[in-house]
Amino acid sequence: MIKSLLLAAAVVLSGTVRAQDVTPDNPAAPDDRMIEAAVVNLSSPYYYPHLFARYEAGDTTLTLQDYRHLYYGFRFDDRYQPTETTPYADSITLTLTRNIDPQGISPELFGDLERQVRGALADEPFNMRYINLATYMAQMKGDMAEAGRYARKMRMIKAAIMSSGTGITKNSPWHVLYRSDESDILTSLGARPTKRMYITFDVEYFHLPVKNNGNRGYYFNNGRIYSKGGKRESDSKHRFEFNPLYNPRSSKHLKNIEY
Repeated sequence: MIKSLLLAAAVVLSGTVRAQDVTPDNPAAPDDRMIEAAVVNLSSPYYYPHLFARYEAGDTTLTLQDYRHLYYGFRFDDRYQPTETTPYADSITLTLTRNIDPQGISPELFGDLERQVRGALADEPFNMRYINLATYMAQMKGDMAEAGRYARKMRMIKAAIMSSGTGITKNSPWHVLYRSDESDILTSLGARPTKRMYITFDVEYFHLPVKNNGNRGYYFNNGRIYSKGGKRESDSKHRFEFNPLYNPRSSKHLKNIEY
């Protein structure tokens, strides 16, 4: 029994030491076994209930390694249902469709949308498009402190994903937990793919008609989605469409927030 506990502790500690060297410039694929061992260990600095409480509170001292454990550790949370859409998604889409104010969210819709976004984030706390909306709405309320906390969350989630690989070869893809994360990362890079295709069972390639930062395409590993029992699309070659509601903000509204 003691030997088993010591071995588990050694796994957590060894994974933690190696993790300190990981950065977006020095990426490494997440080790699911080590992350799981860390997030369920009460004595670990990455124990998930404690780490997630800090995330929810908007703790700005959370590091890249914390975010790697938060994001990839969410896979072991019962709320992780990657092939199911939050019931708030349709409500958010409908509310935004009803909005007619070109300068922002209409006052009569603001309360409903704010409640819907908070509900969506309760279901999918690392969804960048919902965090993006929450950032925008906090800025509209004039709460720049809250907007800054949301903006930092989005930057750090993006950094965690981009620290999982280079994204430019099939052997070093970016690892994601949701299909929407792929489109959000691509959108944040200004990349507009026209086709996507599976290169391996887990790795999907997005082809760009115009190079982005010298790259003709990007690779993502989304195999964790299907390890939860989701069904893979039968057509592996199809056009990719961006969500037109992903970026309702403008530089005018968020000019004081650094992404």
